[in-house]
Amino acid sequence: MKWNDKFSSFIIRIGIIYLVQLMIKGFDYSFGHFFDFTFRGVVFSTTFITFWLVVWYISEWINEKIKHKREVMKLLINLALAYASGFTFNNIYRSGDHHLFDNTETWKDISIFNPELTISLMLLYMIVYGVYEYLNVKLQKKDEQLKKEKLQKENIFAQYQSLKNQIEPHFLFNSLSVLSSIVHTDSNLASEFILKLSKTLRFIIEKNQFDLLPLKDEIAMVKDYFFLLKTRFGEGIHLHLLNDIENHKDIYIPPASLQLLIENAIKHNKLSLDQSIHISVCICDEFICVKNTLNRKNEAIDSTGIGLQNISKRYELIAKKSIEINEESNLFIVKLPLLSQEDYESFNH
Repeated sequence: MKWNDKFSSFIIRIGIIYLVQLMIKGFDYSFGHFFDFTFRGVVFSTTFITFWLVVWYISEWINEKIKHKREVMKLLINLALAYASGFTFNNIYRSGDHHLFDNTETWKDISIFNPELTISLMLLYMIVYGVYEYLNVKLQKKDEQLKKEKLQKENIFAQYQSLKNQIEPHFLFNSLSVLSSIVHTDSNLASEFILKLSKTLRFIIEKNQFDLLPLKDEIAMVKDYFFLLKTRFGEGIHLHLLNDIENHKDIYIPPASLQLLIENAIKHNKLSLDQSIHISVCICDEFICVKNTLNRKNEAIDSTGIGLQNISKRYELIAKKSIEINEESNLFIVKLPLLSQEDYESFNH
């Protein structure tokens, strides 16, 4: 929250508490009227505002800590906090009247519990809490909707980038060239090439409607896509799927993320038999690690890092997590945070 927002929130809270203390004064006949500016009235107002402002911030902190608990549990915790706060203030008020203003006579027939004031403060606390929670829920839903709309735009952009890379002239010409070279020499390979090409394009079109996909589905698509690359580049490129990554369950990933990283490696590096590119995908710690050996092209590449930016934005929007990009020795490494079933359910349903 920005400083201006925090200050505005602070002023609004003071205003609400000030109005509440006017109500308390209005029902307390020991004060002359609502706007009692006697020394006792000013002390009461100052103490009331300070005490309940502190309670408000403590309550907000506690509710942030328990936000994942059941609604009944949160309600009981807030009822307990409301009672403790009301009872505590009642006794601060009583003690102040007794010691500062020698006003013992007013309190001689009132118990320490003082149900009128304590229960009233409890009810006021719960009313403010209820309204505050309602507004928070409304704001959260609005924020989630905006986030999902932004994420949808990023996914559409990712789909566009993936499709663009697949159907731009040089890719199609290269694919047709490869197909024409094998169609008369190896009909089985040609048939499989056509099948893998159609499956890759279908995957991009169909699956990009989702915000997250199971990792195993993404790996299946990558294998089909890499078959096309392998048929074209031969021993100039190698893919290594490590740590039994194909069989990991309950791990999710934004669609086409691995494909974009493979495309990035091909775009920026030379592919030759003498210096082939090795790309590995594995689970390391809490990340999906994608590594490729470096053999950079000599000519300058027109690139704005759009693919990496797109992946990074989607992770930030989905889970508020950041991807890591490192270069070590002759390796380029991108680490994608592991996402869970909970993330999948939150953003796909």
